[in-house]
Amino acid sequence: MRVLVGLPSFNNGALGYTIRQTLDALSVQSFNDFKLLIVYKPSSGDRTLDIVNEFTDRLDIEIKIQNDGFFEEAVNEILKASIDYDITLTTDDDAIPTRTWIEEHVKFHKNHEKVGVLSGMVILRSQNNGCYEHLRFIKHLIGYYKPLIKELHNYAEIINNMGLLVCVDPKSIGAIRRYNYVYTVGVNISGVNMSFKSGRFIDGFRLPGYTKRGIHNEKFLALHYLKQGFHSAIFNGGFVEHLERDSLSRPKNEISTFMTGVEWYLMPYGVYYYGFRININRLRFYEHLIKLYSVLRRTILSQAYTVGLKLAIEAIKNSYQPKDVRQRLLKIEDIEASKKIINITTSV
Repeated sequence: MRVLVGLPSFNNGALGYTIRQTLDALSVQSFNDFKLLIVYKPSSGDRTLDIVNEFTDRLDIEIKIQNDGFFEEAVNEILKASIDYDITLTTDDDAIPTRTWIEEHVKFHKNHEKVGVLSGMVILRSQNNGCYEHLRFIKHLIGYYKPLIKELHNYAEIINNMGLLVCVDPKSIGAIRRYNYVYTVGVNISGVNMSFKSGRFIDGFRLPGYTKRGIHNEKFLALHYLKQGFHSAIFNGGFVEHLERDSLSRPKNEISTFMTGVEWYLMPYGVYYYGFRININRLRFYEHLIKLYSVLRRTILSQAYTVGLKLAIEAIKNSYQPKDVRQRLLKIEDIEASKKIINITTSV
């Protein structure tokens, strides 16, 4: 059994070199016959590689230097390498896997041949990783819970035919997190604790490169396996503690929070890019509802959602290439940063 662990890392020094705790946990795994691939993007003054060098006698480490691009490009390096392995696991440089993390993922894949991509339990000190769905009655009326493809029927978490991530059965997700279920089928896979059957099953799949933060990249991987007749699942095992810090997917500052929300609702474009049919008319109608919601709530995220949906619809309508979507996304971020600077200057 050839096993690869993929670990993207960027600017870890600014966050206290949490990667040392990650590597320490990987060095004492009960299943120790694995290759660790660290995709490292250099940043000014960062000493992450010095930390990595402390573990070269305890771990089989390969370092891939990422000279350009963002999170999707880092993941693509892992995907490319995974072709030579049977099972690939991924985690973050701010995560601490339990001692049996790899062993439990490998065992699950051996025992469940039809599960292609798998997510284990993620421990957050602030428990905000639940699956919440508000206004369910209204959403039922507009067909919000209609799956993108028939293979998603009976899934607890789906991608709907508007290309959006949807929690159909919050109770089942809550139950597995309270350890009542062995596993449930759902597409809300988490890259900080993910594994997938590799080799020929992953050959040809790459992330398109239309985001900066890689929000939802795991969901596209789930769709890739669904097309091959595999399931996407979340299981009660393989625990990983995700340390609290400012990160790409869990930002602390206002601009990054806004841009994460924009990327969250860009998902329909990614689904469209992979060749799935989007109900664009229903998506436009939903955009109007989100605009109304944004006016009523006036929160950072509700406003970000309207921007993300608008860009997604524009990109689908005009058949934008991923690089075009990313350029517009980065432009939006620059504009928001400029607004913030002007507001600060004005207040002073």
